[in-house]
Amino acid sequence: MIKDELQHWIEKSLNDIATEEELRALEDSLLGDAQALDHYLNAVNVHASLRRRFSVSEEPPSITPFPSFTRRTLGIGLAIAASVAVIIGVSTLQLNTSTPTAVIAHAVGAYDDAGTAYTVGKAVGPGPLIVSRGLVRLDFSNGARVTIEGPVRVELINEKRMILHRGVVVVTIPESAIGFVIDTAAAHVVDLGTSFGVSVSDEGITEVCVFDGEVEVNSPEADRPNAAPRLVKEGQAIRASEDSNTIDSVAYETARFENAWPVNSGVLQTTGSMRFVSPGPDFHPGNYEDNEHIVVFPERRGFVSAETIRVDLIDPGEYAKSLYRDKPALSPGRRLTSYLLQLDAYPEGKNPNRRRSVRGQITFAKPIVGVITADRLLKESEAVFGMPDVDYPTARTIEPRPEGDQRPGFDKLILTADRHSLILELRENPGHLDQVRVLVEAD
Repeated sequence: MIKDELQHWIEKSLNDIATEEELRALEDSLLGDAQALDHYLNAVNVHASLRRRFSVSEEPPSITPFPSFTRRTLGIGLAIAASVAVIIGVSTLQLNTSTPTAVIAHAVGAYDDAGTAYTVGKAVGPGPLIVSRGLVRLDFSNGARVTIEGPVRVELINEKRMILHRGVVVVTIPESAIGFVIDTAAAHVVDLGTSFGVSVSDEGITEVCVFDGEVEVNSPEADRPNAAPRLVKEGQAIRASEDSNTIDSVAYETARFENAWPVNSGVLQTTGSMRFVSPGPDFHPGNYEDNEHIVVFPERRGFVSAETIRVDLIDPGEYAKSLYRDKPALSPGRRLTSYLLQLDAYPEGKNPNRRRSVRGQITFAKPIVGVITADRLLKESEAVFGMPDVDYPTARTIEPRPEGDQRPGFDKLILTADRHSLILELRENPGHLDQVRVLVEAD
């Protein structure tokens, strides 16, 4: 139990209004009582944090462990002073991350400039962040998701703003984080509820590409003559440079964002003949043919179904056909994110009826809770998880090998034991559409 008198001395000391007598009394209490010392250290830590957080000065405040003691050159023992210094240093580090700006949600081969690997779950506070290589996804407390691709240098200001100095970022903003800002030397980008990418080249050229929704782009110097804000909508892109006062429209090109976009969407890795579809309004299953790849389309994110969802595969292992009445079901109320995998081959070349196998593996950040591939179940789940205003093809299913059948030429679908990956081998058949809907636990 901390005495009221001790608390009074501590408060007056930290606010620089303690008398010499009170300071000496405080010193005597700290020297003789370990509990009192712990309480004092916690108080100093909180005091320093508050000064840092609410200071309006351009320069960071100078915080000393014993501000009044040092000013009056009181002779506190060296052992206590050393203990205080060590504990304050450790405690301050912990406090800086107790209310972080963001948390590292995913890291894929990501290292800082010193060669240290970034780890999932690490809190990131305000300040510079450098990724020399790899991908890091930051989840902000307001729901914003930002994936940065190395080499990149950013500066986190708060949960609503960051500065991109060089490199590539992909951003997804929910309603709770509308107004999120990314500043560069050439542009001031304000989200209006969207997904978008921003890149800054070594030459200082800023490009903004809007995948969904819209953003407002302005010059970082609003008093420039031609600095009127520019509304950029989905499927549009702009370019700005540090030495220009204009914002120019450019062709919608997403290639520079194709590594970061999947990670920002919850996909950690694809191998083999898998391809995550380019972001944009025109890239949807109905008009996307590809003879070489199993294409991945993100669908609804974080959707809670009020209905029971029947699926084809719920347990790890290989998919096998079953009757509709025997299909497993997901109970309503689960928060899920949906992805559609598709192989839509078309006749090509001298052998238009060829039947090659297309193989790949996809790994999600969150566990897979259900896989759908039968035509009837695809149609049923489409009403729940399908993308709005998109016409989905009909007559789509994969053909797994019947039990005991040794003939070649069947499709294969395997859910791994950790529930994070799907392994696919789909038989190319021009004119025949293979689709798989994957339901993943939502962030």
